Amino acid sequence: MVGQRDVQHLAVDIGVVEAAYPAFVQRGDLVAGPKFLDAACGTRLGQMALQILTGTRAVDIPVETARTSPILDWRQLRRWGISETRAPAGAQILFREPGVWTQYKGYILAAVAVLLAQTGLIGGLLVQAGRRRRAEARIRDLGSRLLGAQEAERSRIARELHDDVSQQTALLSIDLQLLIGTDPDEPDTREELARKALRRTETIAQTVHALSHRLHPAKLQLMGLVPSLSSLQREFSKTGLAVAFTHRNVPDRLPFDLTLCLFRVVQEALQNAVKHGSARKVTVDLTGNPKGLSLTIGDDGVGFEVDALSAKGLGLVSMKERLEPLGGTLEIHSRPGAGTRLNAFVPAPPPASAAASTP
Repeated sequence: MVGQRDVQHLAVDIGVVEAAYPAFVQRGDLVAGPKFLDAACGTRLGQMALQILTGTRAVDIPVETARTSPILDWRQLRRWGISETRAPAGAQILFREPGVWTQYKGYILAAVAVLLAQTGLIGGLLVQAGRRRRAEARIRDLGSRLLGAQEAERSRIARELHDDVSQQTALLSIDLQLLIGTDPDEPDTREELARKALRRTETIAQTVHALSHRLHPAKLQLMGLVPSLSSLQREFSKTGLAVAFTHRNVPDRLPFDLTLCLFRVVQEALQNAVKHGSARKVTVDLTGNPKGLSLTIGDDGVGFEVDALSAKGLGLVSMKERLEPLGGTLEIHSRPGAGTRLNAFVPAPPPASAAASTP
């Protein structure tokens, strides 16, 4: 008599009959093995056997079509040159050798990561080398420009001393000689010569003072930025240039390097407006805000092409070089016939107690 446990074991054995098919496939040089039942078919056979063993007649069990699937040997397909595309639909291909990616996936990913890291490092080094070469070229160019500017400034001072101070001194010497040689009995003539010598002496003193002020404005430390710019405004106004200067929320006390920087920027801009721009009117506006100081300088001169002259004009280069160490920026807006406007900004937050004023 077959027990209930034996029947269950028989059903399980039939359900896993599929596990026996590799033995058939590995025999000899078979390319394909017979069609085997899958797990579902084996389970169904076990259920039918269980029904028969429990008393159900075979004729009462309906006939069912079992699902099968062919099994192919990948090694034999390769041996006989048969393409996998010719395999029947749903066929199982066994004993497939793993590809290079499957076998060495970890090594390939590690090699790619190392290669990418080396590529990034080499690219970074090339970028840094390019920046260094450009910086060195810029330093050499700036050095030559500064040397040229130094020689030009020395030549200008020499011309002013020779053409103005030296000639005025020579004329003063002649006036004094005439004064000495004048007849004491002619007091009116002596007085006129003395007045003339005095006026010439005052002219020489003013010229020397203006020259020294342009070289080093000592009043910056004593007066501050706003009074010094007002003095610069009056100085250029005497040359026929109409300079309008306004200021708002500018602190009374600023670091000397910041004060000197902005003073030199305004001074250079006014000189360029007169010398190169042939301007008649210039506006200078200095405004303080919580983020820093903004300086705007505009003129009605002839203007110029910014791209053509911004890299060549030493005055514009010197302005940028003065602003950069302080973290400042300079924007240049100009075109031929439309004047020039300079926008400079220096991040130097003014104190909250700075009072607004407009002359």
